[in-house]
Amino acid sequence: MTLSQTYFMDKDYKNDIIFDRRWPRLRKYQKDVLAMRYAKLEEEIMRLSSSLAIPQSCIDNAARLARQLVGRGYSPQALAAAALIMACRMSKTPRPISDFLHYVDNIEKMKRVLRELSILVKNTPQLDHYVAIIVARANIPPMVAKSAVELLHRNRRALQGRNPWAAAAAALWLNGVDMTLLKQFASASAIRNISKLLK
Repeated sequence: MTLSQTYFMDKDYKNDIIFDRRWPRLRKYQKDVLAMRYAKLEEEIMRLSSSLAIPQSCIDNAARLARQLVGRGYSPQALAAAALIMACRMSKTPRPISDFLHYVDNIEKMKRVLRELSILVKNTPQLDHYVAIIVARANIPPMVAKSAVELLHRNRRALQGRNPWAAAAAALWLNGVDMTLLKQFASASAIRNISKLLK
């Protein structure tokens, strides 16, 4: 072990390492790198969307979708283009891939990202529908419903495979809806457990 390596180590009386000060630095570095990647990705999405006159709702959805694939080796350009195509499809205003040919260097990589996003979207429950049903039956204000849907959209990956009724109820509960109104749709324990996953 070199002198530079021992500088970062704390040892006990048996000369065993009890703490390595490099790990907090590494975690901070990883967070900084991730933040830079997100910023670069959002910059690329804005560049493409302004060139193609894509509505703001699709831009926001594209940023959310693309963030889920950051760190998998895709370029920001391919991620941004594929996410915008998928977001437009989801909003029922599809754009052909040919619209993006002049803005993307590697079309094959973009198509690969698009396939992965398609699988991701297909495997994600449409939680908006469950929220709408609970809101209608429990007479919940529209603004609360909107906040709950936004919370669910931000946590789509964490909610894969979870009970959609409990997920929708958890999002509404975190937005101030009384638990007694939500117990008819999911158990209190399930609602509380899923609420711990939502950020």
